Amino acid sequence: MGLDQGKVFGQGHDDVGDFTLAGKYRVENGSGKVKMHKQYIEKHSVEYRGEISFQDNYCIMKGKWEIGNNHDEFLIQLILPEIYKIEIERMPTPKFVRVQGNKVMLSYCPNQYDLSQKIMKGLINKGIETICPSINIDEMIKIATVQARVIVPLMSEAYEASNSAKYVLSYADEVGIPIVPVKAQTPYSASGWLGVICAGSLWTQMTNSDDFEQKLDELVGQLRPYMNSSSNEEQQQQQQLDILADENLVQGYYIQNGQQCDMTFDMFTMVNGYIAGRGEDIVGEFVINGEYSRLVNSQEYQFQFTKHYIEQHDVQYAGTTTHSESQIFLDGNWSLEQLSDEFHLEVSLNKSSNCNKSHIMLSYQWNNQKLVKQIADSLKKNNIRIWFDIAGDMKGNINTAMANGVENAAIIVSFNTTAYSKSVNCQKELTYASQLKKTIVPVLLEDHTNFEDTWLGKIIISLEKIHMNDDKQVDATLKSLIEQIHEHLQQNENQEFNESEVITRFEGGAVRGKFTQYEKEFDMSFDFFSLRQGRVAGQGNDDVGHFVIAGTYDNDGNVYFIKQYIEQQAVEYEGYLKFDDMGNFEIKGKWRIGDATDDFFIESIEFSKSSTSSVTCL
Repeated sequence: MGLDQGKVFGQGHDDVGDFTLAGKYRVENGSGKVKMHKQYIEKHSVEYRGEISFQDNYCIMKGKWEIGNNHDEFLIQLILPEIYKIEIERMPTPKFVRVQGNKVMLSYCPNQYDLSQKIMKGLINKGIETICPSINIDEMIKIATVQARVIVPLMSEAYEASNSAKYVLSYADEVGIPIVPVKAQTPYSASGWLGVICAGSLWTQMTNSDDFEQKLDELVGQLRPYMNSSSNEEQQQQQQLDILADENLVQGYYIQNGQQCDMTFDMFTMVNGYIAGRGEDIVGEFVINGEYSRLVNSQEYQFQFTKHYIEQHDVQYAGTTTHSESQIFLDGNWSLEQLSDEFHLEVSLNKSSNCNKSHIMLSYQWNNQKLVKQIADSLKKNNIRIWFDIAGDMKGNINTAMANGVENAAIIVSFNTTAYSKSVNCQKELTYASQLKKTIVPVLLEDHTNFEDTWLGKIIISLEKIHMNDDKQVDATLKSLIEQIHEHLQQNENQEFNESEVITRFEGGAVRGKFTQYEKEFDMSFDFFSLRQGRVAGQGNDDVGHFVIAGTYDNDGNVYFIKQYIEQQAVEYEGYLKFDDMGNFEIKGKWRIGDATDDFFIESIEFSKSSTSSVTCL
């Protein structure tokens, strides 16, 4: 095992088998952080994160290992060939120059909104520039990239269970942004992914309003050294954003074993020398972070970034850019230990008049993936933002397809076939879009009489259709599709209005519910359910059949949504939202259809447990 200028490398064996070890570390004045990837030969891999320290001719590494939901402690002790001196670890000047942020950023989960606001105001009053962004993963990552000097996570069971918290803090850890935790619940001990990232960190406990000011002073004391290290030059540079790319929808691929593997990004940004992003591929969900700089005597850039699969391994990417009038292309090679091959990314320059962040969603069934990909490429060349599930037929993450795909879409383009009409997932997807009153543009890939008497035929019966079932007319019909899209986008842009910000209360998780009818209770089972930024969304089934849910809620707790049964009736639900300090919720109220009405409730699985326990809050 060896250490060389920030890199860890080695090989060995244990009770599991032979392994290789690779990673990186940072030290300052003899101590710092270490992260390693342990790959068992022809078996699984394990992530190691913790502290590294040097004393005399000894190096000690200790922290936590993690694989899936399993984790525990580790200790490694090395005997150095010579006594450690600070000069040994002097790193060469980085190839890429990056500007750090100059603010404290609070990372929190929905139930911690009030506490985060109180801490933010307290820090600002004590002269610490602080930001507390809304719970939007992509915006939080962008803010962390450009503005954050240090990140303060509010550790609790709810925070540990939060998907957005995991994404944001995993990104900060990968980038190397200092993390100063606040313990926001007692009793509580961080475990899993959060325990690994915060292992060895000194935290401040803020669970009692009586000593809030005292604890705030302790937190300020931990933050001052980071804030004082921000130079005036860096602060001035922060005021001038050099944005090369800022896209919601970036797509590309990497080559492995001769196969092309698709990558889809929900967010990708290149600003002030930083690269940040979030996406998904066949391996799983990932975040990226890296750097870029302009090539000498060229308009193009060189770049490098790390692709971190959440709770898994890292892959390194490096290459150079080229560009056209409407797109930037990133090409190069990825590497993972001894493995390496090519990759390609395409990023729109977004020069169209449609400057909002909404997109065009392509809804299709797996059998037509090849054609839809070709159409997607043509739309991107015409500078139209598109989103589509790379697996097709929502074979990927259903929650992502419904939330990111349908809810955030300006237009849904459905590619209609008999197979599409027989797909339960496609039915849920388009029914949900219809329920949200989204603009739907039907593209017929075969004779519509094949499915005109189905649920699909009923949804599109009155809509203007585009016929693309003649291979000889594809170019002409594609032109017609692009014209329709631009017309609808212009109409949507004219109808835009501002909404007050509604607090996210439940990002998604285990939910159950019941409704009463004829003095009997009937169970509702949910595939997913969320309360995000004023929107109620969900899907599931009960004794009546499969359903999708769409509606609204406000900061006062008033909830209204429509439960649309697939190919059946719709039911109105109205009630009141309660939530606790553990990230759980309950909605109680009345449902009605015509003159019929009765009670219902929906709650997170843990609500009944937490509502009986005492929780100390500020």
